[in-house]
Amino acid sequence: MPVMWGRLPQKAPEPLLLPVAGEWKSLDDVEKYAEECMELCVSPGWIMRWDRAVKRLGCCRLNERVITFSRYFVDAYLKKDPELIRRTVLHELAHARAWEMYHERGHGAAWRRACAELGIAGERSVCSCEDFSPFAAGHEKKARYALCHKETGEVYRYYYRKPRLSEHRLRYSYMPGHKKETFGKLQIIDLMDDDKF
Repeated sequence: MPVMWGRLPQKAPEPLLLPVAGEWKSLDDVEKYAEECMELCVSPGWIMRWDRAVKRLGCCRLNERVITFSRYFVDAYLKKDPELIRRTVLHELAHARAWEMYHERGHGAAWRRACAELGIAGERSVCSCEDFSPFAAGHEKKARYALCHKETGEVYRYYYRKPRLSEHRLRYSYMPGHKKETFGKLQIIDLMDDDKF
């Protein structure tokens, strides 16, 4: 039998004994659980913070050694689906663990191995951001700017902050799938300015 050089097959990692996620009543309970897990999973120096993200559930900033979670997400799912919160906490801890043990980023093999050690499936979230956004379901924030067609006035996208699109860049921009109709004909308008709209 020929000798195979390279990596040997690795056995499945032993799951870590993590604290049991009790019944959470507040953000403080989730924070306490996350910090207990951090003590067991990663080296000292990592901290947990809250953020106001509406487009993601959690984030692991490897260089800063910070793991953040969306306040809006946790508030929305505290009673509805605490298991999703637990999996998100462990998902972000798996990023930190993969970075410390294998010095790898992303959702690759090292991250999946860290997920197995933490007892979760190596998968990304299936939660839609609209489910927990504070601007959803009757709490709409008014858009301030719009990207629209100069000639027809058709609006393609709304923005809450002024986009960083210069006039020069807009001259060479178009909407995907509508290049012929929109190339060089896009403009950003201020919706609060009554003269333009």
